Amino acid sequence: MKKILMAVTNYYTSPFQVGSHHYARAFEKLGYEVLFISNPISPIHKIFANNEQLSERERIHDLGGEKVGNITYYVPKTLFTPQNKPLLSSKFVLDHWYNFSYPNILNYIKDKGFGSVDILWFDSPMFAFLLNKIEYKHSILRLADYSKGFNSVSNNQYDAEIEIANRVDTVLYSAKNLKEKYTDIKDKSKMHYISNGVDLTFIQTSDKSLPDEYKNISSPIAVYIGAIHDWFDTDLVYESALALPEYSFVIIGPVEQDLSQLEKLNNVFILGKKPYERIAQFLSNADVGIIPFDTVHHKDLVESINPLKLYEYFACGLPVVSMTWHQLETLGSPAYLCSSTDEFISSIKKSFIHDQSNAVRKFAEEADWVNRLNEVLNILPTVSNT
Repeated sequence: MKKILMAVTNYYTSPFQVGSHHYARAFEKLGYEVLFISNPISPIHKIFANNEQLSERERIHDLGGEKVGNITYYVPKTLFTPQNKPLLSSKFVLDHWYNFSYPNILNYIKDKGFGSVDILWFDSPMFAFLLNKIEYKHSILRLADYSKGFNSVSNNQYDAEIEIANRVDTVLYSAKNLKEKYTDIKDKSKMHYISNGVDLTFIQTSDKSLPDEYKNISSPIAVYIGAIHDWFDTDLVYESALALPEYSFVIIGPVEQDLSQLEKLNNVFILGKKPYERIAQFLSNADVGIIPFDTVHHKDLVESINPLKLYEYFACGLPVVSMTWHQLETLGSPAYLCSSTDEFISSIKKSFIHDQSNAVRKFAEEADWVNRLNEVLNILPTVSNT
């Protein structure tokens, strides 16, 4: 059985199921054995992030990892971890944290039988050392966002990402402008655009019964699922909810910015973090999916996003209303793309008039993650999908 070692940012059971999670499951479907290693934790995390997600990461570490099917996932623990904070952002911490991991992360990887692999996969800059420590036939870095747009990414982490990019065999990127934004990647010929996708099997087989959380929420429902961070446009949602009092606006995801403005409105429901396994429930029982991103104040970051939620909304048969940016325009999807608050509001109304169910499902079917992975494997000179 072929093996892939994935060194990634987000832990496997994270509420943020991003591209590398989906690729891991797609690799498994194609017969690979997967070891999924995510960014490390340390005792210092108790100071900065003592929450449910940290508890889950600690649980996975304390169990020595967990295995589901042919995917083993693990969270390393070390004395200190790279963070964009004084001292912890230093190059020394970034380059040497793994030497202080317990148990030693390299020994763990080799004990699991992944000291030699067919594919070494990165989406995190914290694992550059693996290029010197693991035997591999092919190495891949996946760029899903422009990392400089995140406050949590230090200059040294960005430099490490560039080092990985310049050393790996293949660089994948999911938003078309990333190829030009990453000016420090020397060999552009090894960069390949592979769009995001959706796990159709997961959506189709998921529970779609009415969630209890919806029982006191009246239809029609406009739903948002995802990160509620700086780029989430609170003002846009507020203005939309004010203008459409007959609509219920449901916001789902870990809250990382002030939503007190929205909490004042009777037709806005902030449900917080929900397990990824339940997204089909919330989406299938809504009427429209919204993507209210701030394309003015966070233009540089948003322009590099190819939103996974777009595909998940479509897979559940939802029409989509989004603020527009270049990447979305290039997809040619049936989403309503808006340039202003007024257009966003009017498009929500339009989405209930025009039946797009066939168009949105067809778009989702073509974007299945296994199809995306086959695109990747067709690029690689030494690895096939057979």
